[in-house]
Amino acid sequence: MRASGRTARGWRAAAVGCAVLVCVAGYGLFRSLPAGDVDPFGALTGALGALAGGAGLVASARQYQRERRAGAESTLARAVRTHEDRQYRNLLGPRKASIPVRFRFSTPPEGPEDSATGTYEWPEITDRFLALRGPARRLAILGGPGSGKSLLAKELTLSLASRHEGNVREVPVLLSLSSWTGFPLDEKPEGEAFHTAFHDWLVHETSRTYGQPPALVDSVLDSAVADVVLVLDGLDELDPGGDDGTPLARPRARALLRYLTNNPACPGDVVLTCRTTVYEEFGGIAPLAGAARAELLPVPPDAALAHLRARSAWADHGRTERWDAVLEEIRTAPSSPVARQLLTPWRLTTTANAYHVRSEDGGHWHRDPAELVTRWGHEALLDRYHREVVENGGPHGPPQASWDLLAPGERLRDAEASPVAEDMSHEAEEHLLSLYVPSVVAGHPGRRHHYPADRVTRWLTLLAAHRQHDDLTTPPAPSGLAGRRASLAPHQLWPLGGRRLVRTLHGGIATLIALTVTGLLVFTVHAPGDVLLGFPLIVSSAIAAVLAWSDRPDIDPSSRVGRTGRTLGVPDRTIIAVSLASAGVVWGGLYGMVVAGSVVEARPPDLPPIVWAATAAGALLGVPLLRNWSVETYTTVKGAAPGLRHRIFLVCAALRGRLPLRLGRFLDWAHQGGLLRVDGSAYRFRHDEFEQYLWRAHWRPQVLAVCLAAAESAYGAGTEGTEATDGQATADRMLTGATTLSEHRPDLSATCPAGTAAAAEEAAEALRAWAAQLASGAPESRLVSHRDRASHALRRFRASAERGA
Repeated sequence: MRASGRTARGWRAAAVGCAVLVCVAGYGLFRSLPAGDVDPFGALTGALGALAGGAGLVASARQYQRERRAGAESTLARAVRTHEDRQYRNLLGPRKASIPVRFRFSTPPEGPEDSATGTYEWPEITDRFLALRGPARRLAILGGPGSGKSLLAKELTLSLASRHEGNVREVPVLLSLSSWTGFPLDEKPEGEAFHTAFHDWLVHETSRTYGQPPALVDSVLDSAVADVVLVLDGLDELDPGGDDGTPLARPRARALLRYLTNNPACPGDVVLTCRTTVYEEFGGIAPLAGAARAELLPVPPDAALAHLRARSAWADHGRTERWDAVLEEIRTAPSSPVARQLLTPWRLTTTANAYHVRSEDGGHWHRDPAELVTRWGHEALLDRYHREVVENGGPHGPPQASWDLLAPGERLRDAEASPVAEDMSHEAEEHLLSLYVPSVVAGHPGRRHHYPADRVTRWLTLLAAHRQHDDLTTPPAPSGLAGRRASLAPHQLWPLGGRRLVRTLHGGIATLIALTVTGLLVFTVHAPGDVLLGFPLIVSSAIAAVLAWSDRPDIDPSSRVGRTGRTLGVPDRTIIAVSLASAGVVWGGLYGMVVAGSVVEARPPDLPPIVWAATAAGALLGVPLLRNWSVETYTTVKGAAPGLRHRIFLVCAALRGRLPLRLGRFLDWAHQGGLLRVDGSAYRFRHDEFEQYLWRAHWRPQVLAVCLAAAESAYGAGTEGTEATDGQATADRMLTGATTLSEHRPDLSATCPAGTAAAAEEAAEALRAWAAQLASGAPESRLVSHRDRASHALRRFRASAERGA
C-alpha cells in the first residue's frame, strides 16, 4: 500500500495548499469590500453549516472509494478489456479472415511431462496458460521478428479479461517493457529496493495505460482475492542495441529475469514475450525459471494461401483466381524469395494489404499479385544468380561448365542458398513495405479525415527518424541509431520543428514574459503586502523561463505524473485542471489588481474600471503560467512549459512543411487505421520492421550518396593517375576514398541490404589493391588487371545501390 500512502500524503498537502490559497484570496477580496458590522450568530451558523456540508462531502467520497475498492478487480478487468479490444481491432483490421498464427507449446523443463505439449492455434493460448500448474504460472512467448508475439500476448490478455466475469480469477495487465527506463544500478534484483522500484513502475504504468487510479491498481496488485497476470511485452527491447555478445550484455533484461526468478516478493503469474535468439542467450534451459514456452511457428504455405484467398473471397465476391500464380510459385519453390514473404503473420499482412486495394473507380484491383512472381519468383532468382555469380565467376558460385551439368532442382537449391536469394527476399520485403502506407490509406475507415498517401509516408518517415541520442554536439551516425526505437511521445516530438528554432522561440517568449511580470511588480508596487500578493506569479514565470531554455527531450518530467482515475464520478485530471486554473486565476487576478492599483494610486473599495480590467487580464495570464496542456492527442501533452513548447513546435513544423499543424489529429487517424499503436502514454509504430523500413528510407540516400561519391572519386583518381609519374600521390588519393568506404561500412550495413554492404567492401578492397600497385610502380599489364577488377566491383556496387534505393 505504499502508493496509497503517497497518494494520501499528496492529497493532504494539496488540501493544505488550497486552504492557504483560500486564506490569501479571502484577504485580497475582503480588502476590496466596504467595512461594516458582522452578525456573530449568523457567522457561527454559516460556519457550522459549511463544516456539516464539508463533512457530508468527505463521508460520501470515502463511501464511494470503499465501494470502488470492493469491486477493484472487476473495474480493472473491464478497463483492460475495453482498452485491449480497441488496440486488438486496430492491429487486426477486418476480422472476417483470421491470421493463421500457430505455436508450439511445451511445459516447464523441471515440471512433469504433460499431454498438453504440442502444436496449437492462437485462440488456444488462454486454455494452455490456465492449464499450467501453480502456484505461479510462468510462460515465455517466443518467436522471430514479425512472428506474432505481441498479437499472441494481446489475445491472451483480452481473453483473460473477458473471462473475468465468469469463474476466472485472473486479472491480466499488459505492459510494454520498453517503458521501463531504468532500475537501481546499485541494488541487487533479489533485494527490497529493486522490488520497490519495479512495483512503483508497475502501478504507474498500469494506471496510465488503463486510466485507473494508482490506489485501485495497488489494491488489486496486493489483493489476496484476485490473481494478477503480468503480461510483459518485449524483453528484448529493454536494452536496444545493447547485445554485444559479452556475458554482461543486456543488463536490464538479465536483472529483470533475476528478479522474477529469485526475489520472493515478485509477482506470481508472469508472461514474457521475447525473440527466441535473445531469450536463449540468457543461459539455461529456461531463463525465466519455471516457465513454459510458446514458440511461434512459421506460417505454412497452405495456411498462408488460404488466408489470402479468404480475404479475396469476401472482398471480391468469392473470386480468388488472382492468387493462382503465387500458389503455383509456392508449390514449385517453397523457399523462393516470394515464399519467404509469407512465413510470418506480419509479412502475410503486408502482402494481403498491398494487393487488396482497388482502383480509384472501384472497378478492378489496383495491383496484381502475379508481379511478385515475375520480379522475385524462382525463375527471376535463377536468372540473377546465373548473371551475377555463374557468369562472373563469383567466389561462392559454380563455374559455367559445372552449372550446365546440374539438374534444374540442384540449380534452384544452389540459388536459394546464395546471398542473391537473401538480397531478392529483402527487395521483395522492401517493395511490400513501400505499399503498406498507400494500402492502409486506401482502406482507412475514417474517410472524412483522409490524408494523401505520399504525405502520410513523408510524415511517418520523419517520425521514424526521430530517435533520441545522448551527444547533442555531434550529428548522430546511422549505425549508432539502428538499435534504438523512435520516440513518439507527443511531448518529446518538439525537435522535429527544428531543435534550435523551437528552443530559442520558447525561451525568448518565456523570458520576455518573466521580465515583464517582474518589472511591472518591482517598478510600480512598493507596499510589502502587495508585493507578497504578486510574488507567486513571478516565481511561476521564472520557473517557466528556466524550463523553456532546457534542451532535454522532456523539459518538465513532473508534468507526466498525475492521477488518471475518478473521484465522485469526476475525472481526476479535470479536478487537477480546475484547481490549478483556479489558482492561476486567483494569483493572476491579484497580481493585476495590485499592479494596476499602484499605477493609478487607487485602493479598495474605490477601484476604477481600469483596475478591474487589469485584474481580469492578470487572471487570464495566470492560467497558462501555472498549468496548461494541449489535449489534441490520445495521450495528452501536459504541463505549462511542455504545452507552450508543443504549440510552438506545431507552428514551426507546419510552416517548414515537415508535419501537419493538427498533428494530434493525424496521430489519432494513423492509430485508428493501424499504422501506429498506443503504448502507455506514447505512440509506437505498428511493427518494428515497418519502423525500420521508414528509418532506412530516411538515411539510405544520404549514406549511399557519400559512399558512391567516395568510390567514384577514388576510381577517377586512379584512372587519371595512370599516366602520372608520382604513383604514391595517386595511391594516397585513392586510399582516401577507400578509407571513407570502410568507415561507412557500419552505416551501410544498418541502412542497406547485406549485398550492398558486401559490394561496397569488395569495391574498397579492389581500390586498395590497385592503389598498392600504383605506389609500387607495377608494370602496365598488372595495373590494367587491377583497374578492370576495380571497375567491375564499382559497377556491382552501383547496381546494388540502385536496386536498394
